[in-house]
Amino acid sequence: KGLINLLKRRKLEVAICFCLFLSGFILMPTSAAEVNISMTCDNFTPVSGEEFTVNAVLTPDSDTNISAYRIKVWFDSSKLTYKGLYSDIGTDDFRSYVKGDLLTILYVTTEQGFNVKANKSKTLLELNFKVLSGCDVGSTEISAQVDGLCDYDAHEMAIIGIDPITITVTQAGEANCDLVSLSAEGYQLTPTFSSDVTHYTVDVPYSKSTIEFAATPLDETASVKASRKTLKSAGSNTDINLTVSSPDKKSKKVYTITVNRLTKADSELKTLDNVCEEEYDANTLTIDNADFDEENIDNDNNSTQNLSAPLIEKENGFDPIFFTIVACAFIGISMFFIQQKACKHN
Repeated sequence: KGLINLLKRRKLEVAICFCLFLSGFILMPTSAAEVNISMTCDNFTPVSGEEFTVNAVLTPDSDTNISAYRIKVWFDSSKLTYKGLYSDIGTDDFRSYVKGDLLTILYVTTEQGFNVKANKSKTLLELNFKVLSGCDVGSTEISAQVDGLCDYDAHEMAIIGIDPITITVTQAGEANCDLVSLSAEGYQLTPTFSSDVTHYTVDVPYSKSTIEFAATPLDETASVKASRKTLKSAGSNTDINLTVSSPDKKSKKVYTITVNRLTKADSELKTLDNVCEEEYDANTLTIDNADFDEENIDNDNNSTQNLSAPLIEKENGFDPIFFTIVACAFIGISMFFIQQKACKHN
């Protein structure tokens, strides 16, 4: 009873304490999301001069927003060279630079970043590397570290350590890995395909964001793999490698296609040029050389004239004005003589 009486007398103080108690729960910092990041590669055994792609894949344990991070990537610059990056969220918010064996990439956006569902994987980046020509064969390691990973409200997230990957540079074998045909979805390759030519260019319109190639190897048991099918932004070039591999993977040959994704203005101009060329071809009459005998020419003379020559009418010799003048003169002279004869008779 004494406690109840005390609480009744101290209603204000009790209310304040209760509010502070609730606010403690509300304002208590929640545990940060834990994020797992792993690296994968599309080709662990590249040959000299071949490109490959390393993907950084993020998997959070709860729904997460990503608006900023920094990734450091270490690679052996005596074997590999960094070619560039790709991200399906765009590349305008990325900054990258290479110093020796260290590649540093920063991602900071003024927008809301991108969201990833709990336990769903999302590719942060695609990093393109190329094996240096003439480098020593053997294994090399690519490792990475991500820090500063946070959402739009700058809540930092814990990151589980990233395991490195091993790339083994192999020697090109002696098996035949030539292509016998290569096409790009109906677009024109330059130069014309030849199995001995390993570099081509092709123009595509700005609306084209992906491209696939139809490639047939000489050896039916060989495999063909494209390094990518996504294209960079309009107005830029994208190098795509088609690697032809023997069944034992000991022999490889790389064909490189530089895809020029035109700007909108260039695409419209190219379309207009194509339309004009088609109209020109349709309106151009081509006459093949043929043997004609004189009899056929004579028989077809009238029809040919009707089809190709203007109609010419012969002039009529009758002139109505001249005829009227002559008639009037004749009548006048006749009347004159008639009157003269009448006067003599009287």
